[in-house]
Amino acid sequence: MVCNRCSTRLVEKLNLFVIPHSKPYKLQWLTTEGRLTVNQQVKVKLYVGSYKDKILCDVVPMKTCHVLLGRP
Repeated sequence: MVCNRCSTRLVEKLNLFVIPHSKPYKLQWLTTEGRLTVNQQVKVKLYVGSYKDKILCDVVPMKTCHVLLGRP
C-alpha cells in the first residue's frame, strides 16, 4: 500500500478542499516532536503529458516536500 502525503503548506497555497480522513492514524517518523494525528485528506489533480489522474493524499505538516509519494 502506498501512502501519499501533501504538506499543509501546499493545501493552504492552492486552497485545496480538505476532507476528513476515513481512518485517522498516528504518525511519528515524520517529526521529532512526537506523534501527530493524521485526520485530513485532499484530492490532488496530477497531469503528466496527456495523462490525468486524481490522487488522494493525507495532509501532514512537512517542510521537505510538497507531495510525497510513498515513504522515503
